[in-house]
Amino acid sequence: MTLALESASAVEPDSVVGSVATVESVAVAGSAATAGSVAVAGSAATAGSVAVAGSAATAGSVAVAGSVATAGSVGVITSLLTVLCAAVVECVACLACIGCSRCVACIGCVNCTDCVGCVGCVNCSGLRNVKGARNVRAE
Repeated sequence: MTLALESASAVEPDSVVGSVATVESVAVAGSAATAGSVAVAGSAATAGSVAVAGSAATAGSVAVAGSVATAGSVGVITSLLTVLCAAVVECVACLACIGCSRCVACIGCVNCTDCVGCVGCVNCSGLRNVKGARNVRAE
């Protein structure tokens, strides 16, 4: 009598415990980024203090970065960034600011003539800034 044993073994990939890779910093247009921040061209990024496109920030809030508009392209950021707007309650981040050295943490976004690629900012005083114009009242 011959006994045939059949067995099927499924080889599953090994999972490494505790090795989740997260994106903590993103460098845009050749500038240096520090952990937890986004560096935009022509500006110095500090950890956790950069206003990100598409995020409406209030003091001490956390904004999810959906996308950052760069010159002619859109890059997706998958990380969560802490946006600190010190002493500012109603800040809206510049929607496509890639080079404004004054657009950091919603503070001091004075005019978009200083901001390469900006398509329209609302600064902390509630003024809408249009490239080539200064302090145009938001509609």
